[in-house]
Formats: sequence, C-alpha cells, structure tokens
Amino acid sequence: MPDLEFRSEDACFRVHLPQPLVRKLLKLCLASKRHETGGILVGHYSEALDCARVREASGPPPDSARGLTWFERGTKGLQALLDRSWNSRRDHYLGEWHFHPFAAPIPSATDLRQIMAIARAPRYRCPEPLLLIVGGDPTGEWSISVHVVPRDAEAVLLSQV
Repeated sequence: MPDLEFRSEDACFRVHLPQPLVRKLLKLCLASKRHETGGILVGHYSEALDCARVREASGPPPDSARGLTWFERGTKGLQALLDRSWNSRRDHYLGEWHFHPFAAPIPSATDLRQIMAIARAPRYRCPEPLLLIVGGDPTGEWSISVHVVPRDAEAVLLSQV
C-alpha cells in the first residue's frame, strides 16, 4: 500500500498520509469491531503551507464514548501526546479522525457541525482543521475521505490523487 495523498479541486489544500499511518488507522478500526472509534491527527504543514502532513493519529482516549453509529472523543492523555509531538518534531494538532464501520466515509451533519465548531474555537488553535473518516470494512473494502474547513467557510472534500 503506498502513501495516500488528497487534494482539493482547486489544489489549494493537500493532505499527505504515510502508509504506516494508514495501516495504524485500519488496525484501530479493526480493534473497534462494529463500533465507531476515533482520535486526533497530529503533524505539520509543508513550507509552502499548502499541504498538511499527518504524522500521527491517536487512538480513542480512555474517556471516549462510542456506539454502533456514534463516537464522542474524550481528551485524557491528548495534551501529553501534543506536548511530546511539539517538543520532538514541532508537530501540532491538525484535526480529527473517526471510523464509520461498514458504512461510507461520508460525514454526518453532526460530524460537520463538530469540525466547524473546532475551526471557530480559539482553544484548538486550528482555524482550518481536517476531518478524516475511514469507512467500510478494515479487513476488506474500505475507503478514506478527507475534508478541510477553510477559514470562515464550509467544509471542502479533498479527492485522493
């Protein structure tokens, strides 16, 4: 499996996912079985600031809650992960990811509301967050969608290149 790259139709936004990160996401989804799961995305932007390079995806924090069709990400342990990432590589919070088991990776209205709220929330310091969704069967047919919320705009779907 090669690295995955996504970009907006106008090529203003790009996201790079290294192959080991994709494998990690699929393992986390597989471990979750039929329940949704998720976490945060950590990485950095290219020098031209046109490509988010995701280097880490957390698993679900222990204080997360989940069900067959919903996931509420907790926060326990995330600040320590962000501190380590910043101190070792200057990586920072890029957005959220979650799993839609045996379903398409299409964001729900709740998903879009949450990522738009993150874009507006000063405490996240992330005015253009990513929303990555893994959908399908992690042992068979699966796909990933990536969305970005540009400043003061609606979410934009990025297409795999």
